[in-house]
Amino acid sequence: MKYFPLIGRILFVSPIVLFGFGHFANAEAMSGMVPSFLPAPMLIVYATGVLLVLGGIGVAAGYKVKESSLALAAFLLSTALLVWAPQLSTGGDMALPMMMRDLGLAGAAFLLAYFGPGPVSVEGQKEA
Repeated sequence: MKYFPLIGRILFVSPIVLFGFGHFANAEAMSGMVPSFLPAPMLIVYATGVLLVLGGIGVAAGYKVKESSLALAAFLLSTALLVWAPQLSTGGDMALPMMMRDLGLAGAAFLLAYFGPGPVSVEGQKEA
């Protein structure tokens, strides 16, 4: 049971870190998903890629989990509302599952921010 939070953190951030690296590998394609009212789409793609990778690593390691989780939750909610929700009305086939994925991951991020990383973490080591 002691290792469940560690396993959960790693499972939670594995896709998030991969999504982050995808921002760098497919930056041009991802920039097309940035809402048109936002400036500098390529900068946003790279910045959010950094946020996803660093936030994911922080959560996995159990370091600055509250801050990392809240940053990830803000990104995930923003993506759900600014990228996927508008596509619901235009008939995008993947809009609903992607929006629900991001909302579910945001919920997990809020839980992590509230409950913390658990005993097997950098933060947990400080308490021991």
